[in-house]
Amino acid sequence: MLEWPRPFWLSMNMNVHVRTAFLLTLGVLLAALGGLLGFALGRWAPMRSTFPVLSEAFDLVQSEFFGPLPERSTMERGAVRGLVESLGDPYSLLVDPAGGELESDILAGEYGGIGADIVRDGDGLVRLVPFRGGPADRAGIREGEVLVAVDGMAVESGWSMDEVTSRLRGPVGAAVLLTVASTPVSAERRSVRLVLESFPLPTVSGYLLPGDETVGVVRISLFSAETPHEVDLALDDLSHRGAKGFLLDLRGNPGGLLDSAVDTARLFLRDGTVASETGTDGRSSTYEVQEPGTWIAPPLAIVVDRTTASAAEILAGALQQRGRGVLAGQPTLGKGTVQSVYVLTDGSSLHLTTAMWRLPDGEPLPPGGLVPELAVSVDPADPDVVLRSAAAWLREHGLLP
Repeated sequence: MLEWPRPFWLSMNMNVHVRTAFLLTLGVLLAALGGLLGFALGRWAPMRSTFPVLSEAFDLVQSEFFGPLPERSTMERGAVRGLVESLGDPYSLLVDPAGGELESDILAGEYGGIGADIVRDGDGLVRLVPFRGGPADRAGIREGEVLVAVDGMAVESGWSMDEVTSRLRGPVGAAVLLTVASTPVSAERRSVRLVLESFPLPTVSGYLLPGDETVGVVRISLFSAETPHEVDLALDDLSHRGAKGFLLDLRGNPGGLLDSAVDTARLFLRDGTVASETGTDGRSSTYEVQEPGTWIAPPLAIVVDRTTASAAEILAGALQQRGRGVLAGQPTLGKGTVQSVYVLTDGSSLHLTTAMWRLPDGEPLPPGGLVPELAVSVDPADPDVVLRSAAAWLREHGLLP
């Protein structure tokens, strides 16, 4: 007669109470394992039924591919990218967590700057506009001072703005020696040694237009939650320094927060509609001016180009259609959609188009973008020619003294 071997837990040297406890524990563990397996299969089943081809391809890659397989999360993100690309929308995309982390490191930790904006005047000279509290400001560099040399190398008029910027940034903690002068013809020059720092970069800088100090320039690089407040502070500062009219410089502004652009527009409008938004469900939301803005009176021009997009176009379009200011420069990009950002479980983020915004008249943004009343040709050697042209237009129309 055959005799089956005794289970190991009956062969172990333990008393009946210990053996009973062991069997109960084992039973609980097996039940939990079965529950987890059932849960996993239950979650996988809808995926297989909804995306059978994707599931089939994934299984084949797992079993048949000759070579090392990437991590499962990498393959998953590849599948998500394919799903998003199939929408045919250039503004919907998946941002890889590693890529986003690298970009954040570069902007927030690995590179530093002197804390100043740079502008080129009509004579081709590079002038500095320090950010409040930044290294340049603390070192006593004054707005409008001419940058003569960097680390002993003379700043040439043929240098592009990118070349100048690249020489003013580097690893945090590195030092850079600037030679500056109060005026282009000044014989008195001074050297200032600055240590590059990483600091919160403001979205707004303000300065008096070189050669025309009755005009204040407010440059908005993008729209964050702080932008409306920063714009208000810049306008107030320039007004106290003698500015009688203003230029809003939105060139190179890719957009940002819709609410921020709306609140910025409200600073300049007395009443009425700023913009409206239509969501996926077809419902519309209208953004109105609740009370007259602080800056409804001063003459205003809005400077734009082909890189002015999204939230920046909301601001420019609202001010143009409401007759608050003249649009100067080149047609804008023409991005009339709104993206929502959803953070996924692996740290990646899905940027998905979820709405379309409309101009104050209720019409969508034209695909060709906003068309300026004052067209000014692009001059790479003199990028600020459009600012001087806009100021001249305000003066020619009797809006400036």
